Amino acid sequence: MLAYFGEIKLAVFYLLEKTHLNIVLSETMESNFLNSFSLKSLVVVSLLTAFSQVSLGGFVRVSESGLGCPDWPLCHGELIPPFEYHTMIEYSHRLTGTVLGVFIILMVTVVLFKYRHSRDLLILSICSLILVIFAGILGGITVVTELVWWIRLIHLGIAQALIAILTVLTGFLFLPYGIEIPYKLFKQRKKEIVYILVTIYLLILSGSYVVGTGASAVCTSWPLCQGFSLPWKEIYVIHMLHRYIAAIALLGMLFTTIKWLKTHNLSPRLKKALHSLFGLIAVQIIIGAIIIFTEFHPHIKAFHLSIATLVWIAAVYLSFVIYKAYPEKKNNDFKLHSLN
Repeated sequence: MLAYFGEIKLAVFYLLEKTHLNIVLSETMESNFLNSFSLKSLVVVSLLTAFSQVSLGGFVRVSESGLGCPDWPLCHGELIPPFEYHTMIEYSHRLTGTVLGVFIILMVTVVLFKYRHSRDLLILSICSLILVIFAGILGGITVVTELVWWIRLIHLGIAQALIAILTVLTGFLFLPYGIEIPYKLFKQRKKEIVYILVTIYLLILSGSYVVGTGASAVCTSWPLCQGFSLPWKEIYVIHMLHRYIAAIALLGMLFTTIKWLKTHNLSPRLKKALHSLFGLIAVQIIIGAIIIFTEFHPHIKAFHLSIATLVWIAAVYLSFVIYKAYPEKKNNDFKLHSLN
């Protein structure tokens, strides 16, 4: 009898060890699976895909391919549409959006499994998922309503908001620590962030508004419009307001850049961010002028939107760097700290 109970005891111990081993193996396999999808890689790839998505959207618009797929979510009632020029342009735009959605779902999955303790990563990743869903739905509504301009405007606004979140996520992952800035600039940083983001966002949306209202080609000269700084007709005013917002953005960034670069011992990271944003705004204005001189060439118009998106990424990145900054220690504080 004792021998019988001894065998049962050994069998129970064997099962417990086997179960523990399976649990450990399961956890190890799950960890390897999640590590294979590095969060940094997923965020960067998602940002690049989102940029490509917006750029393709601009090309869809200037090539008049918005109705290349007249239905949604299928294209000409098929999963794989016919190989026609306008159809393939619109289908490529949709396909890129699908790929972006897959990347963001993977990103959210990794955050939920491995980084759910990080409130910032959790909120930002979930917001990105919500925005990509809304962007997809609005893309379908745009097609169903046959390209109503104000829906396209909202669609672009959501896409740029998604890019902003992905840029901030990239900053959190690659730049976990802030930089030291003078206390005076630290006190002003919130005003700087609001000015930068609002101005650049309005610049992008005003450009879409100009195209949507048919005002993009009404001014055939630059920098004035038909020889006037502010023509009297509404359609000319719409076009010129976009130019004026661009000028305000450039002058504002010039003032901000000079003010911050005057500061001693400014972080190289902040210097690069300031130079990048100011340079991209200047390039964007030059491309805007080239559009006029090339008689509104569609490829240059599409390139104009791509550069505008890069300007937006640079603006969000600069704002993130400023937001994460902390005030430098005063000399007295440093001395006291040294004495202690």
